[in-house]
Amino acid sequence: MIVAGIDIGSRGAKAVTMKDGKILSYTIRDTGPESVKTSYMVANAVLEGTGLSLQDINYVVATGYGRILVPFAHENVSEISAHARGINFYYPSVRTILDMGGQDCKAISCDEHGRVTNFVMNDKCAGGTGRFLEMIAEVLGFKVQEIGDASLQSTSAIPFNTICAVFAKSEAISYLRQGISRSDILAGLHDAIAVRCLNLLKRVGISKDFTITGGIAKNKGMVAKVKEKVELEPMLAPDPQIIGALGAALFAAERYQGKGTREDFKIHYGYTDATGNYFIVIDNAKCNACGKCVSACPAKIFEVVSEDHNEPKAVVADKARKRLSILCPGLSKCPKGREGTCKAVCEAEAISLTW
Repeated sequence: MIVAGIDIGSRGAKAVTMKDGKILSYTIRDTGPESVKTSYMVANAVLEGTGLSLQDINYVVATGYGRILVPFAHENVSEISAHARGINFYYPSVRTILDMGGQDCKAISCDEHGRVTNFVMNDKCAGGTGRFLEMIAEVLGFKVQEIGDASLQSTSAIPFNTICAVFAKSEAISYLRQGISRSDILAGLHDAIAVRCLNLLKRVGISKDFTITGGIAKNKGMVAKVKEKVELEPMLAPDPQIIGALGAALFAAERYQGKGTREDFKIHYGYTDATGNYFIVIDNAKCNACGKCVSACPAKIFEVVSEDHNEPKAVVADKARKRLSILCPGLSKCPKGREGTCKAVCEAEAISLTW
């Protein structure tokens, strides 16, 4: 049995293949402007040298920012569930996860089976994300891979009043002009980010067995500051950046064998932007493809299709996936007398909305 997990993140695309429960190969590439092309690129990269092709993969699960746009994936799962399951592969005792990604940070609680029990996200501000650190590295004349080690050379971290991406950049430039060392500036920024991470973690509770996942977990300076604030030694995977893809591959193995819970395979259509959260979630375990949501939706957002020869299911139409906030009036703003139309007509209770 050969399975794969594809994680299309906002900054990096990762893929993991597994054979009979063991990691066969993995790769990390930059996410391109088109998720479909990126997914094929990262899939081909992870298969290079294995003697395998996509047709040899028994089951593929996608996760991450672009998960619904991976055309060859059999199913998709949220990155929150994927990170919890992925870290459980290495450390079953971990109960608290800090996932530091390209455009958001998440604090996740999980149980002994790698199932999510609680989570909170910091997705309203770029401060403390991978993109934020890339921007600061540019300002200070570093490669992003160098800033962790450079921050550890600091002798006196400079306090930052904010880690707002705009204002922190201005502060960093100001300190640089004053002749303050780049290491001290970086140490101050890492310290401010660690404080924000601590506050995020406190909202879900911090257990002794704690980990950091995502690309920022490779930043030694950041890890050191988080360790200092949390007062716990994080249990780091060999490559923390592939944990989401690994979790997706583990889900793929379960699904191919007909095991596991369908709760983790609710299909999330939508996005978060500056104006709010726009998600329609369809539970494939419950959906019976009755088609009532298709005829009831005034915006014609739904359709019933059979993908990859699977049983027919309701899906959000391709043309609507990137325009939900425009097309869908939302749960409380459906036409008068038809509030929550799609959810109301679904006898199987397979549809939920976050608006």
